[in-house]
Amino acid sequence: MAQRQRWTSLSDLVRHTLRQQEWLSLREAAELYRVTDETMLAWIRAGAFPSRTSDGRTWVARAELEAALRRKPGDQYDAF
Repeated sequence: MAQRQRWTSLSDLVRHTLRQQEWLSLREAAELYRVTDETMLAWIRAGAFPSRTSDGRTWVARAELEAALRRKPGDQYDAF
């Protein structure tokens, strides 16, 4: 049986979880939604999608993008 990872702090667990998530570049996220990079960046700045910046590049959580695509228009969490 595999041994479970023990975390020394909650922040270590969060960092590990973020690394395990698949991230798309801003351009890839925009292509997925068939919008311009500028539109996707505006949505990110408005808080519609979690993102992170590394080395001057913006990354967007793929799972959040896909979840938003599955929601029906007018849902409580509809970002658009």
